[in-house]
Amino acid sequence: MMKKLKLYSLPILSGFLIGTSYIPFPPWAILFCIAPLWIFWTRTESLKTIFIAGWITQFILNAIGFHWIAHTTVEFGRMPLPVGLLALLLFCSLAHLYYPIAGVLWKWLTKKLELSETTSLLILPFIFILCERLYPFLFYWHFGYPWLWARLPGFHTAEWIGFFGINLITLIINTLFVLFWLKRKSKQWVHPFSIAAVSLFLFINIIGFFLSKKPLQTDKTLNVIAVQGNIGNLEKIYAQEGRGYIKKIVDTYIDLTEKALAESPETDLVVWPETAFPETLYTHRMDEHRHRLSELTTKYNITLLTGAYQRGVFKEGSRQSKNYNSIVLMKGSENIAAYQKTILLAFGEYLPFAELYPPLKKMLPMVSDFGRGSGPTVLAYEKAKIGVQICYEGLFDEFSTSLQKQDAQILINITNDSWFGYPFEPYQHMYMTLARAVENRIPLLRVTNTGISTLILQNGEVLEHSPRNQTWYKRYEIPIASTPPNTFYVRLSENWPLILILIIGLLIAGEKIARSRKH
Repeated sequence: MMKKLKLYSLPILSGFLIGTSYIPFPPWAILFCIAPLWIFWTRTESLKTIFIAGWITQFILNAIGFHWIAHTTVEFGRMPLPVGLLALLLFCSLAHLYYPIAGVLWKWLTKKLELSETTSLLILPFIFILCERLYPFLFYWHFGYPWLWARLPGFHTAEWIGFFGINLITLIINTLFVLFWLKRKSKQWVHPFSIAAVSLFLFINIIGFFLSKKPLQTDKTLNVIAVQGNIGNLEKIYAQEGRGYIKKIVDTYIDLTEKALAESPETDLVVWPETAFPETLYTHRMDEHRHRLSELTTKYNITLLTGAYQRGVFKEGSRQSKNYNSIVLMKGSENIAAYQKTILLAFGEYLPFAELYPPLKKMLPMVSDFGRGSGPTVLAYEKAKIGVQICYEGLFDEFSTSLQKQDAQILINITNDSWFGYPFEPYQHMYMTLARAVENRIPLLRVTNTGISTLILQNGEVLEHSPRNQTWYKRYEIPIASTPPNTFYVRLSENWPLILILIIGLLIAGEKIARSRKH
């Protein structure tokens, strides 16, 4: 056992360095955290050994950074604790399997094409990130987001290359440090590759600093009140099961909203979080609680955007209907517009493979079975065009760039993070969502059930956070543009795989040409 630990000491080290450099930890090792794994890969020719090493690294980083998966499985999926622990083990084993896949692909290409050590390592970050982009994710995670968390100025370059591109820059810096380590002479710490690594880091941050100084291109202000009701999970479950908690929840949100409006009567829009209205909001039926929302919005002449449930046919030509996790934009007795969540959370909102094998639903009846919406949608009313996201839809960059292409003037993300524990997931989820504002250069308002609610402006400035596990409300005066300019990344995001393949091809072709000239 000790011999195996010694053999894989570098991959184990990388796992700890990566896991302890991700949100909510400071990114202290992010510029060299994967270097030990890659150095190990250069020292072996065995594809099996490379795969095992990559698997070990990703298992450890998952266990450190995403240990809350077990808690969430119990809370959100309503599973017993042993199942929660099994879910964590499965997640740690499979969530970032692109690590060993990328290592095997890289070594195979290196051998097949007989690449030099330098060229081989230079293509490694591009192969790694290509596998990352193509690997099926439960949610996206990478080295770009800690730049925003740590407020490194380089995060502003996301308007050009996205946080996925900042992730690539981080991997390239790691690669340069690997090349420095392998090619250094004894005690020689100043080397072209180490200078290149430091220079690239400084260059990206200098560019980001100047991008941060660009004035906001805005021509109007949206006055919004965000309301955080702090409704605990048990109460929300009771509400879904009709145990008398619906009135309490609605009372909580209406009381908080009226207090906020008393302090800030000049308000355009009030935003409640995911499933804040804990029952079905029909467009054609006015029940007691829907009537109270109508009275609230009419009395104060406001528009309300709230999370709620809706019900409808989930498949064309089918008589069967399903519940939808939805956003409803409403005023008075009218539902102005609605959106049904598109990217559902596995085991929390749907059971994977249950459509192909229906008996699974009978085996695991505690897992919710929500319908899936039709895709990214902009909800418009007289004051603004709102690109809406529910919960972890904000983690997918192409979802938000699609909203930008539909002329969204502001992004609003409504979330319930009360299922995930503290402190890791709330901060991870928040900053991974806020990143979308920088990529698209439009503001993003995040309103949650139990925290953390906040606003990020187009320039990356993050305003006041809500406290966790407390009722809270806040009025934001949000500068927006009638016609927001599309950033370069909005046009780039869909083409990442092709760009990466092109760069890999050019690096390989460059070596082949240089080698042929020598001969």
